Amino acid sequence: MCSPSGTDTTGRTMADELRFKVLGPLCAYRDGVEVPVGPPQQQAVLVALLLSGGKAVPMSGLIEAVWGFEPPKRAVTTIRTYVWRLRKLLDPQEAADSSVLQSVGDGYRLPTAPSAVDAGSSQSLTKRAVGQRRAGRAQEAGRLLSASLDLWRGEPLSGVPGPFAARQRARLEELRIATLEEHYDLALASGRDRLVVPELTELVGAYPLNERFRCLLMRALYGVGRQTEALDVYQDVRKLLLEEQGIDPGSELTSLQQHILSGTPPAELPHGGPDGKQDRRADLTVPVGSRRFHVPPPAQLPSSDAGFVGREAEVSHLCAALTDPARTAPAAVGISGVAGVGKTALALHAAHQVKYAFPDGQLYADLRGAAKVPADPSAVLAGFLLSMGVPSQVVPDGRDERRDLFRSMLDERRVLLVLDDARDAEQLRDLMPGSARCGVIVSARSSLPGLPLSAQVCLGRLSLDEAVALLEKALGRGRTATEPEDVRRLAEACDRLPLPLRVAAGRLAAHPEWSVKVLLTSLTQDHGRIDGTGTGTAALDGPAGHGHRHLMPDQLARLGRLTATGVPDFTVRSAAAVLMVDEPTAERVLEALRADSLLGSSGPGRYRVRYVARSVATARLGRPGQAESDRALRGLLEHLLATACNAFALAAPGDPVQDAFRLRATLGTSFPDFRQAREWVRSEVPTISGAALQAARRPAGAEEDLLPRAVDLLIAVSPFAGAVGDERLRAAVPPLVRAAAKRNEPRTLGRAQFLYAVTAYQTGWLAEARKYAGLAISSARQGQDPFIVRQALHGLGMLARAQRRFDEAVTHYEKAAAMAKRWGHLSGEATSAINAALCRALAGWADEVPSDQDETPERWHAVENVPWHACGLC
Repeated sequence: MCSPSGTDTTGRTMADELRFKVLGPLCAYRDGVEVPVGPPQQQAVLVALLLSGGKAVPMSGLIEAVWGFEPPKRAVTTIRTYVWRLRKLLDPQEAADSSVLQSVGDGYRLPTAPSAVDAGSSQSLTKRAVGQRRAGRAQEAGRLLSASLDLWRGEPLSGVPGPFAARQRARLEELRIATLEEHYDLALASGRDRLVVPELTELVGAYPLNERFRCLLMRALYGVGRQTEALDVYQDVRKLLLEEQGIDPGSELTSLQQHILSGTPPAELPHGGPDGKQDRRADLTVPVGSRRFHVPPPAQLPSSDAGFVGREAEVSHLCAALTDPARTAPAAVGISGVAGVGKTALALHAAHQVKYAFPDGQLYADLRGAAKVPADPSAVLAGFLLSMGVPSQVVPDGRDERRDLFRSMLDERRVLLVLDDARDAEQLRDLMPGSARCGVIVSARSSLPGLPLSAQVCLGRLSLDEAVALLEKALGRGRTATEPEDVRRLAEACDRLPLPLRVAAGRLAAHPEWSVKVLLTSLTQDHGRIDGTGTGTAALDGPAGHGHRHLMPDQLARLGRLTATGVPDFTVRSAAAVLMVDEPTAERVLEALRADSLLGSSGPGRYRVRYVARSVATARLGRPGQAESDRALRGLLEHLLATACNAFALAAPGDPVQDAFRLRATLGTSFPDFRQAREWVRSEVPTISGAALQAARRPAGAEEDLLPRAVDLLIAVSPFAGAVGDERLRAAVPPLVRAAAKRNEPRTLGRAQFLYAVTAYQTGWLAEARKYAGLAISSARQGQDPFIVRQALHGLGMLARAQRRFDEAVTHYEKAAAMAKRWGHLSGEATSAINAALCRALAGWADEVPSDQDETPERWHAVENVPWHACGLC
């Protein structure tokens, strides 16, 4: 049994939450009490979920984790059984639908904080120790390293079967070795040579091919005056490496032997840096004819971004792949994402994190893949050869010969290449090294199929907290702390992308007298674009204007039309309406723009306009004129309204209001039943609310029919509002009321006021609902809009009934029923009349029978044909 009393460096115990131990036999604890983890294969499922970084693991991934690529026939059933058991063990109160072990698609997710797993705590402690040592606090660093090593209880994941557990065992063992190396390097730097000789001798016996442990033992022996034994350690490992692998010791061991032979004082021996990473780099020897030239290894990496924030999981993933000791091919990792998302910053940050593992040099090239004329691989190869000391007169003329010489020079060397902004795999093919000891970091706007990559990450936007942290780092916490909400709004206005965030921070830094709210106001007036600051366009010209110059004119024009609506979310059909093309053409356009990282996918058949798309359209086409923007928005509103009317007809069959919607010839999408109409409204909420808000924000001089269409659109989807339950629809109503009031067009104002009354009623603001229903009746009568008068009268009846003013409710209901009867609106008449009868009964007027009592069954039949979601508005 494992003891649950493990603590971190702050003294907190593993209590009051789920904790796991993997640095030895697998153990789990709930509220400090050990939980049985079940048989070995069930443990393998738990490990696959636990060590997947909180991400969902599909069923295929769980099956591969337990059985590899030869699973049994009932693998899926077995996995589900194991998950059911784990749910009961980890969260017995919610075993049926666990909030701890969540279902995601056909797989599962176990969200855990890194500190809840002892491996995460160990890694965090080691990282903090490195920071403390770099800051000169060696004693604190030693304490943290000891605490990290104390978490180990034996072989990690001992007894857990499956390929995934085997891979994690190898990874965790590397974590332990790295911590041990740092621990003993610090001990030697602190003068504890004699004390660590026995422990290092044992480690060398356990890991005979680990050259780092050999170096540490040689330094310890030499430090206590045992020079001969130190040199024997070198000869032993040299003989072992030659026998087993046919190679000589590496540069660190060889250099240390030479220093010992030359009598270098122990304090001056070359040694690892503050994290145990070798700082010394070996010179390159370049053969030219019969002569040999010695040149220092290239160190071409640009500086890492001082304002880099977040991306911890991505950095860890890339660094692990680049330093994987078990690799048999060059460690090549890819970073993809839209312009401005921080690909180059991440590539350089990761490169600086792992450059210790590539002491023979680091090469960097900007491949200009997004430019009209990308970098020529042959010219890049020539530059690399010159950087490595090849005289210009010796550099071959042909691309193939340059590639061959480059790979020959990298053979058996540890060199890191950073190839930034690649266009495609073809551009990279001749730049890839052949030596398994080399590493490559590639960044590109899209993924690179066909390129052998060890790992790949696709960058998305920063989280809101990370975006705020970036602004705080750039501006200083003192400035951002006074306006926390405005800072968060600014982060959202910048789409949580690093480049726009830096532009905004730079603008604020240049104007210390500005508040964050001032900049936000400027952005709002300029349709939310950061280039509205006055310097944004210039700042974004690199990734936007230059980075997408290869777009064809028709692609640019269609991109401009999509962004001119101001709406961020499109389906294929709504995009087709905006672009005035058929759906197959619209889908091809959307997919082409998505492949160019200008659109994202927010779900099947849905596309989201990325921030960079607005910048590209502005940089390349200029800001759209009012007429052009209005035409684009009108096309979208007409499509949405026509489709919403088809949905309304299913929600309120026979309601003549649908005949009063201001429609043009467009037909919209039709639906076979109410359920599918409701699902369309649910899926289109972002587009519907976005289009309505854009119409409300249109300045004076905009097309007169945009606002009426937007108001009609929200009325048409109002029967679904309760079922959809999305606050974005309600949030779009107040701006429409304000815009309609400014125009003072009674028909549109009455409808907007009616919408506001409905919204107020749904949110429980009955006094506000009553006020606006009355205003709607007044405006609608002035605008000769009897449909809204009837709807608002019925709404006043509902309000009066809710407030138990039954006589008033009867009056309103009967007026509404009479109006419906005049139009032949059977379901509307029935709903109002039946409600009036109910209010009479509630008021105690049971002896008063309506004159048309014989028609009551017919009315009930009419109401039965109306979906219950719509009855409140009929």
